[in-house]
Amino acid sequence: MIRPRDMRLPRRVVASRQAGFVLCGAALWALCSSARATPPEAASAPQALQTVTVQGMAYGAQAVHLPSTATVLDRERLVQGQQQVNLSETLNQVPGVVVNNRQDYAQDMQLSIRGFGADSPFGVQGVQMSLDGVPLTMPDGQGQSQLIDLPMIGAIKIIRGPFAALYGNSAGGVIEAYTEDAPDPAAASLAAWLGPWGSRQSTLIGGARSGDLGAVAGLSDFRTDGWREHASASRQQFNTVLRWGDGGDDRYRLVFNALDQQGLDPGGQTLAEYQANPRGVAASSLSYDTRKSVRARQSGLSWEHRFDAADTLQLSAYGGSRSITQYLAFSGSFAQSAGGVVALDDAFGGTRATYSHQGLLASRPYTLAAGLDYGRENEFRKGYVNDLGTQGALRNDQYNVVDNTAVFAQADWKLTPALSLSGGLRHDRVAFESTPGADAPLASGTGGTARYAATDPVLGLLYKLDAANRVYADWGRGFVTPTFYQLAYRPGNQPGLNLGLQPMHLNNRELGWRVDFGRLRAQAALYDITADNQIVVDTNTGGRTTYMNAGSTRRYGTELSLDARLPGHLQASAGFSLMHIRFVGGPYDGASMPGAPQEQAYAALTWRPLLSSLALRGFYTRISLLGRSHVYVDSSNHATPAAGWVALNWAAGVEQRRGPWKLSEFLRVDNLADRGYVGAVVVNSSSNQYYEGAPGRAFSAGASITREF
Repeated sequence: MIRPRDMRLPRRVVASRQAGFVLCGAALWALCSSARATPPEAASAPQALQTVTVQGMAYGAQAVHLPSTATVLDRERLVQGQQQVNLSETLNQVPGVVVNNRQDYAQDMQLSIRGFGADSPFGVQGVQMSLDGVPLTMPDGQGQSQLIDLPMIGAIKIIRGPFAALYGNSAGGVIEAYTEDAPDPAAASLAAWLGPWGSRQSTLIGGARSGDLGAVAGLSDFRTDGWREHASASRQQFNTVLRWGDGGDDRYRLVFNALDQQGLDPGGQTLAEYQANPRGVAASSLSYDTRKSVRARQSGLSWEHRFDAADTLQLSAYGGSRSITQYLAFSGSFAQSAGGVVALDDAFGGTRATYSHQGLLASRPYTLAAGLDYGRENEFRKGYVNDLGTQGALRNDQYNVVDNTAVFAQADWKLTPALSLSGGLRHDRVAFESTPGADAPLASGTGGTARYAATDPVLGLLYKLDAANRVYADWGRGFVTPTFYQLAYRPGNQPGLNLGLQPMHLNNRELGWRVDFGRLRAQAALYDITADNQIVVDTNTGGRTTYMNAGSTRRYGTELSLDARLPGHLQASAGFSLMHIRFVGGPYDGASMPGAPQEQAYAALTWRPLLSSLALRGFYTRISLLGRSHVYVDSSNHATPAAGWVALNWAAGVEQRRGPWKLSEFLRVDNLADRGYVGAVVVNSSSNQYYEGAPGRAFSAGASITREF
């Protein structure tokens, strides 16, 4: 029997926050005295921490260390004891990052960084994403996270703060994923796991190195019947990376990714529907058989040439295609409607050229990188009547084009051995154009153009207090244009694109501190961001979403993270973020932004004993919790918010090795306390179907076998 979810703020949320702070405090108390007495080199010798916090990002051939809030999750943190299906499994460890699993594979994960992208009903908006240097974010700013195939990923870097603007449009943050390096010696592995509701995944990965040539490839297959009704899905992926020339003056990398995904769309629920049956689905979703299919292919080639020790040139090009067919929860046959079936066929591509130079200025070292980006997306968009789950008459036919041209430069100058000055400048020009097809009923007057441009500077200082402590301060402007999805529909059921929508301009300030004692690593950041022309959801009906500019927003907050090695073979991790986002002026003046929790806390404790038994070698067990405060579901804050919650998870695994063979097994329990809560929200739903429930207690188990050659 499904229990009604309690929409009140539960006491366990308070308990989760207290638990996170207790864990942080215990680790600090246990380690600070010994860490300060131990040189960093000696302290870090026994074992590397799972999470590596970096000082900046490399925006060119050479690494340029910048004052920035950035975190790297290594492979162990990404895959060990995880199902390796969704980014929601791992990225919520990072303060300021919120990833919601909707239990709806027709809509992708709901991913946001410091609130940017929190109200996205589909895909990722406001955040730049890439895989092995190939953009997953289209030139219009719309991104898809499904191409990040977690079983193959070696590391993910998450960048917050002003310097994210140097990556271009969608300057709310950056997520860079990197495929694991080719193994040496050659190896092949087969992995599989089983879970509830018919959920399972199998993965085959192989790779090898020979001289300066390395290759790795993987194939994965995921299927689920879905926790909710009308929520079954399947996903097949293939990814490969070929590298050659490592160690020489010329290095090459060839990347190819493929995705096929199909998913039924259960949509959101009203509060009454959710409380009566969280696993249910609206009658309209069943009547119109709401669903989505995605087919994506993309590839990229990069060449890096080192002229000498000081000068490097990097050239890259990418291209791909994406086809989407989505059935919405209405017919789309009325007056000015563009249809209840959306069919998109996209072709996209781009190039990047970067030149970097290292030298001395006033006898102090500096690094300078400059270059240009170009990206183009061609979208063929058609709309048809949804005739109760079958494609009907043509309603809309558009050819849409977006071009994004940018030039950029950035520099890092070490003023003293302890003080570094970093800065950059990026200029973007983004042009949208829509041309209606002559055969569509809505052809007349539905075309048009929109052009946006911005020049965004960033500046920062990094100061080394001592060998373990660093503080930084940075400031910058940013740029977030509407995406084609946000432009797709005009308010009031009018035909054509919403070309009156204006881009957001950000003013971003940040202060940060990080410490690395080897056994203890911690990071803290304070930020203050204002955004003009805030883009928000205007109406959301059955998957058809319109957008508007709603004045400005101000967001400020703090982020804290901790990783520590404790006595008794224990490792602790904790993260906390406090985020305030308020509308300033406009129709929602003073209200909080929907979709973004004010508080999020994460804590984990892992035990890895040193066991001599061959059957138990590599054993670990981990207990973790994730808690959030309540979330507003509408911009006016009038509807009942989704209550805060905390989920407790447990995982354990073991490994056996014999000669060239390695066998690993894991067991996982999510939502150990079987709590009921809203896992994601549909912002500004016109039918009040805001709530998407999360499953109760769920068991999963898996194993992998690896053979070295």
